[in-house]
Amino acid sequence: MKKNRIHITANERRGAYKEASHFALDMAKLIFGGVILAGIMDLDVDKWVLFLVGGLIVLVMILLGTFLYFMAIKD
Repeated sequence: MKKNRIHITANERRGAYKEASHFALDMAKLIFGGVILAGIMDLDVDKWVLFLVGGLIVLVMILLGTFLYFMAIKD
C-alpha cells in the first residue's frame, strides 16, 4: 500500500519559517519580561542565577528567531 505524501510549496515553507520566527521572538520578549518582573518582586530567588539563566534563554530564543527569519527570506 503506497502512502500519499503531502508536499508543501516554497511559499508555504517561507510562511511557516516566518511565523516560527515571530513566535520565538515573542517568547523571548515574554521571558525577558518575566525575568525582570521576578527580579523586581521580592521572591526567594538568587538574582544572579535568575538573570544569568533567564538571559541565556532569552539569547537562545533571539538567535533561534533570527535564524528562522533568515531561513524565511532565503531564496
